[in-house]
Amino acid sequence: MEKYGREVRKCRLDSGFTLVALAARVQSNKSQLSRVELGQMSPSSALREALDSVVGGGRLGRLWAEVMGDGRPEWLGEIAAAMRAAHAVYDYQALTFPSYLQTEGYAFALIRSALPGMSKEELDVRLAERLKRVEQMRMSDRPMIWVVVDSSVLRRRYGGASATAEQIDYVIQLGESGRITLQVVPEDLPEHPGNSGGFRVLTMPDGRDMAYVESPEHGQILTSVGTVCRRRALFASLQAAAAAPGQSLALLRDELDRIRT
Repeated sequence: MEKYGREVRKCRLDSGFTLVALAARVQSNKSQLSRVELGQMSPSSALREALDSVVGGGRLGRLWAEVMGDGRPEWLGEIAAAMRAAHAVYDYQALTFPSYLQTEGYAFALIRSALPGMSKEELDVRLAERLKRVEQMRMSDRPMIWVVVDSSVLRRRYGGASATAEQIDYVIQLGESGRITLQVVPEDLPEHPGNSGGFRVLTMPDGRDMAYVESPEHGQILTSVGTVCRRRALFASLQAAAAAPGQSLALLRDELDRIRT
């Protein structure tokens, strides 16, 4: 958003518009346009189209597609960029391992089952995008990652036994290397603090935290202080309820042995 905002400002100045004058042309206001230029606000599609038409000459549309993920839903590009920039990530998942930790067979099965009817070409593109993010995360020292998963994640055989075994083995390697800290919530917990579903909290370089919740068709980034604090408290409760990291890796090894025997 900051990169896009800088380009909006450059296009505006190059075209000789003041904030007030441009806001009038694109049916916005000075305050809103200023926040866009500072990267503090995500512009609506209507505002983006108007800006590109009045001062962008196509440049702004191409830049938005580039920074937000080649025409994919905007929230996907925004959270992917935030993940790359974050200092720390606190992630709870109830159904699958997080996408940035997935192996090829596991990811393929999830993408195919979530979007039935997808063409082979589109499936290949989506899979390649996900595996690229997986490799980037594996090779990078940042962000620091804490993951809590429900114990049922270990027993779900996405892609079959072989793909699941490969996935669990990969997560064990990441945990043993110190790249991630993983904890497993036991299945017999009487009151589960994660029953509301998966979520992610990101600590950003500027000191701000954001939370992220996702469904198959929609992603929502939450930035209000109260909402993010509640998610951080919920994650702390999950960590307290989960098995310790060493015990959790032992649970993964036990499940891996169970699959392979």
